[in-house]
Amino acid sequence: MSWLLTLVTLEARRVARRPWVQVGVAAGAALAVVAVVVAATHEGLAREDALRRGTASLLLLGGLALAIALGSAALNRDATGGHFGMLLGGGASRPQVIAGAVGARLVILVGALAAWTVIVQAGALALGLGLDGPLAVHALAVGEGLVLALLACAAASAIVAPAAAGVFGASVYVVAQAAVNLKAAADQGLIGTADAGVSFLYWISPRAVTSPMIADMQFRDVAGPAAPRVEINQNTVIVPAAEWDTVVWTLAWCVLLALVCVTGLRRRPVN
Repeated sequence: MSWLLTLVTLEARRVARRPWVQVGVAAGAALAVVAVVVAATHEGLAREDALRRGTASLLLLGGLALAIALGSAALNRDATGGHFGMLLGGGASRPQVIAGAVGARLVILVGALAAWTVIVQAGALALGLGLDGPLAVHALAVGEGLVLALLACAAASAIVAPAAAGVFGASVYVVAQAAVNLKAAADQGLIGTADAGVSFLYWISPRAVTSPMIADMQFRDVAGPAAPRVEINQNTVIVPAAEWDTVVWTLAWCVLLALVCVTGLRRRPVN
């Protein structure tokens, strides 16, 4: 496994030096500080809600943008730009090169999410709220969904250009969220005759992992852009927190997409 650690470390350093990556991570850190400052203008439960709302929006929107940007160019540009050819010429195999490239981008994404969360947790302490356990759990839940999006982009990037790969990764994330929302609506009798199709989608597609924190905030309609209230035919859909089967199922999809990355680049010409 030493070869994997070496490749991931080298690739992570190379990708992290790119200006757009540094700007994206720094912008997220600045927005985390803004979330703390905004929360400081509130009192009581409103302060806690404001901090969680701002952080959830940052993790979802900022994290998704970073995941798509990292994943959509994970394989295509380096495959045609000579970088992969240099690594292969140095004795690395294609699976090793792919594992290093995708693994490095996962490390950067997870590191950025962790840094943003730590900033907010430090802010929570400064505001007298203490360490926020539910928010930490939410960060893990969002992180799994963003890893799914990055891997979907990376899998597509073995075949298509960055723009198309980004669209595919975003679509996978949207489908995962839609599967959860529609299944909740079906369980509450709001779908009607479409129940069978919704159940089929739910059991074959990846699923978004809904944390207890965001489920509660969405129910109270205070989650903001991270989880607006879902309505079907003017009826509010109560989206419950994910259970362990959803966590494991989506993790299995992540593994599948990682394998697709290797398969997709197996026969593609590499410069």
